[in-house]
Amino acid sequence: MDSTWEVACAERLDALGIRWQRDPSIKLQYRCKKLRLRNYIPDFYLPDYDIYLEVKGYWTEPAKWKMRDIMVRYPGKIRLLESLEDISKLSKPVEPTPIDWKTTKIGERR
Repeated sequence: MDSTWEVACAERLDALGIRWQRDPSIKLQYRCKKLRLRNYIPDFYLPDYDIYLEVKGYWTEPAKWKMRDIMVRYPGKIRLLESLEDISKLSKPVEPTPIDWKTTKIGERR
């Protein structure tokens, strides 16, 4: 794991009985700000729900760009967890929730 928040997320998923994978061979393509094609390795993949989780505490401008592009390319597939509170509120997904791109901003607290 790359951070204590990712450890907390794994523990929360385990407590909920949600099967997860952390696999560097899972790669999602995106374009960086210079429009070069790159690969993003998600923090967690939930195979039973076909959802990816990204645990993000600090937002750099390149990270914001990357996540915007990924979320456009894979609509409804990425869930951002931006705090320990977000992690503690994790529950079993019922249905994928579409993101309202007109009101949701990357790095914005909800």
